[in-house]
Amino acid sequence: MSFFSKFIPEKLIPQRFRKKKDPVEDLKQNLPKEKANIKSSFAVYCNKHHNTKDGKLCPKCTALLATILPKIARCRYGVTKPICDRCDQQCFGDANNKAFMEIMEGSRKAMLVKHPMMTVRHKIMKMGVDYAKQKQHEAAAEKEDKRRKEKVAKARQRKAKK
Repeated sequence: MSFFSKFIPEKLIPQRFRKKKDPVEDLKQNLPKEKANIKSSFAVYCNKHHNTKDGKLCPKCTALLATILPKIARCRYGVTKPICDRCDQQCFGDANNKAFMEIMEGSRKAMLVKHPMMTVRHKIMKMGVDYAKQKQHEAAAEKEDKRRKEKVAKARQRKAKK
């Protein structure tokens, strides 16, 4: 940290002179965003379907949210947590997971109207998770294909030696 950085706002310092950010720090910011998105989705859904007002939740939605948020904080993926509806392993249990997915699906259109930026960011994060999963599957398929080819090559070598 230089002497001038105390007096000059960081946004005025050219990018090449700024301190490099740790990528893990960026990932740690996803969890609070995900929780805020879920809370907003619950509020929109509950206001529309359970006739509550001003973002308040009915007792059923409050109980579900109180069950889900601590489980999200204890996600087995930690700071690299994917979007909940794109996750391989659901943390909430069958009944809670079904109710959670119903609320998230039911609030999708209203979220686009009430919180457009949050919705767009969430959609971009979903696309990122889908892309990462696609690359993982491609890498796994490539690795398996390579193993299979090596097996065939070894079998041919053994056959040729005989």
